[in-house]
Amino acid sequence: MLSFTTQPADCVPAGQRAEYRLACDPAQTADIRITDSQTDELLGTKRFVDVAEAVFDAAPVVRRHIAFAPESGTATGFIANTDRIRSVKVAAAPTDAPGQAVVSSASVYYAATEAAPIPSLLTAMPLQRLLAPGEQDEITLLKYGLLRMTVTAKGPAGERTQNYTSTSTPIHLFRLCADDFPDAEQLTLDFAGVGTVVYTTAPKPHDACRLAWRSRAGSLEHYTFPTEVCATVEASKTRICGPDGYSTTASTEKRRTRLRSAYETRAAAEALAEIVASPQVWRVAGGRYEPVDVVTDTAVLQRQGVLNMLEIEIRPCKTDRPWR
Repeated sequence: MLSFTTQPADCVPAGQRAEYRLACDPAQTADIRITDSQTDELLGTKRFVDVAEAVFDAAPVVRRHIAFAPESGTATGFIANTDRIRSVKVAAAPTDAPGQAVVSSASVYYAATEAAPIPSLLTAMPLQRLLAPGEQDEITLLKYGLLRMTVTAKGPAGERTQNYTSTSTPIHLFRLCADDFPDAEQLTLDFAGVGTVVYTTAPKPHDACRLAWRSRAGSLEHYTFPTEVCATVEASKTRICGPDGYSTTASTEKRRTRLRSAYETRAAAEALAEIVASPQVWRVAGGRYEPVDVVTDTAVLQRQGVLNMLEIEIRPCKTDRPWR
């Protein structure tokens, strides 16, 4: 007889240990199947041979199947969270009697390294932010059940509000598009019972570069680097020497861009430093998300006697890559 004596809570950060404990009476060989409870997609398997108790962590298996795919061109409002979470169930069955399986209850795994209180905003970035015309931002929230929120736009023509609702429990994603509020000088996002984020709208510098990245909180964060310090191109050529001298038979080039942030508080600099270690980073250009590789390995967060400013170097990626 098999039975689960321990299993994770119903809402689990995929970056933490998610322990399942299986009791076997008598001792026997058992096969474990980890599947998506909504699609029945097989995420991973494991076998325990001749054991009275089996303990395993499902989080490493699940988080390989969580990858962000930012949406571009969407209007202001709540968007689907299907790529950010996995609803997972675990089945255990004797190897010689697969029809006698026991199944755990479903747990929702979300892309964070630490558990957060429920409800809460999943972000490390400041709640006072800048947003330029043409830019978008995204807010991730953790809350069970219905979520109501209000966008209040203030500008020369006065004040107007717009209400939105979401039932995408427990992870809610809200996309804000500055162009949907063209005359606004300030945008206030009030998520009832969860928190408030305030944006000041202002034009961005001519050589600014906006990045998006997957944070440890399980959110997609955005930040506009106001200064592109320099761009370099490295060329690699294959040459041959013939009767007429040297000629180039093939060449490749690699482009690197160095970005410099504004002077920020220590807390904001700490949040920006996540870009260096983030498994997924994009450059946002023309409303499109283009994967980039962050070349910088070290972020200096504190310099004695000066304000905090972060410099990073990026280069294009040929393909996006999941977090392994």
